[in-house]
Amino acid sequence: MSFADNWARIFVVIMFLTFGETQIIGDIIPNLIALNLFLGAIGYFALTGKMAEMFG
Repeated sequence: MSFADNWARIFVVIMFLTFGETQIIGDIIPNLIALNLFLGAIGYFALTGKMAEMFG
């Protein structure tokens, strides 16, 4: 077993412990949608110049 194999196994264990118990539809996807809407709103106001109007 090589050094890379050991790190790959550790990575898989950490990912399983992190995401193994979560439900994809109930937790992760709505959070990603909300994050995209939030970042999209910031990008919209920044690109249209309305952010400068908001802050004077």
